[in-house]
Amino acid sequence: MQQQTCACPHCNCLVGNNAVMKEGKSYCCQGCADHHAHGEPCASSTGCECAKSAHG
Repeated sequence: MQQQTCACPHCNCLVGNNAVMKEGKSYCCQGCADHHAHGEPCASSTGCECAKSAHG
């Protein structure tokens, strides 16, 4: 299986086996899938800060 990047516009995390699917797109975590609607951080262990850019 080819590794995919999270569909969150500001995220560069790879989607793993526990991907969150929403509207036909793959996200690395629920926060990204919900477009950080309430400021939820990215659950990635790499320190991704896409949530900050989502409301920037």
